[in-house]
Amino acid sequence: MRFTVLGCHVRVQFWFMALVTLSLFMDRTGMAGIGILAVILHESGHLIMMTLLGMPPERISMSLFGLEIQQKASSCRTYRQDAWIAVAGPAANILFFLISWLGYYATSSLYLANLGAANLLLALLNGLPVGPLDGGQALYSLLCSRYPAETCEKIVEVVSFFVILPIALVGFLVLLRSRYNFSLLIVSGYLILMLVLKKGRYF
Repeated sequence: MRFTVLGCHVRVQFWFMALVTLSLFMDRTGMAGIGILAVILHESGHLIMMTLLGMPPERISMSLFGLEIQQKASSCRTYRQDAWIAVAGPAANILFFLISWLGYYATSSLYLANLGAANLLLALLNGLPVGPLDGGQALYSLLCSRYPAETCEKIVEVVSFFVILPIALVGFLVLLRSRYNFSLLIVSGYLILMLVLKKGRYF
């Protein structure tokens, strides 16, 4: 599906829509909707920062592995600006985590508590210094302001490995103890898949 919003060309892949629809259809707790809202807030952080820097996106592609945001070819971002755009997503989640939990303490709303938890988890996950994640993109951008791009790529690859390895090991130990908890193994598998399949700068 393709459409245009405020001059930005948006492409939504079939499997992205299928996953969102299936998640909402099968969910009986409301957590799927909360998770999707947290993702929307996260991506809005990137888009708002790009707009504030005077570099609104030209194309947005939605796939199973997140959003690919492309600016106009005539635009030229600095590495420092890239870093600001990368951290804007997790920063938006942290902001709404604080707002949600303040609302929770004021109203005791379970919905706000879950929304706050979803935003915090998303911020922590994307803040990891792993390849195409926001933390990895920010690290790469900051390194590129001082070192050659090839050197920076190698550094990020090494850092990514040493971040994913303990997550995978802990996930394996948790699975051995619980015999059913695959959560950390799924996270580590997702991160490895991201490193293998995602190229370029994605937010």
